[in-house]
Amino acid sequence: MAQVIIYEQNGQVAVCVPTGELPINEVLAKDCPEGAIIVDDSVLPQGDDAKYFDAWVLNSGVVTVDATKKAAIIAKQQAAETAKTTAVSKLAALGLTAEEISALGV
Repeated sequence: MAQVIIYEQNGQVAVCVPTGELPINEVLAKDCPEGAIIVDDSVLPQGDDAKYFDAWVLNSGVVTVDATKKAAIIAKQQAAETAKTTAVSKLAALGLTAEEISALGV
């Protein structure tokens, strides 16, 4: 279990992971804004929720995953995957091979 520093920055949760070169309290004082706190990294969202960093919210020193933000991220990912599948299908219908499609970065 490691300690990290968390705080809000531009409406997002920021996580500062000290390198160990300085004591964490010095990093907090030197590099982090007022209101930043030291926590064990085990209190950060784990498992599947860890993938949705942009949906993390900090409230009274506790980091949770905002369900609405998570749903928006999932919808955006699904839309991108659908667009890619559609593009591949259209390119294949035009006669491009899988290698040619891959070379296009699709």
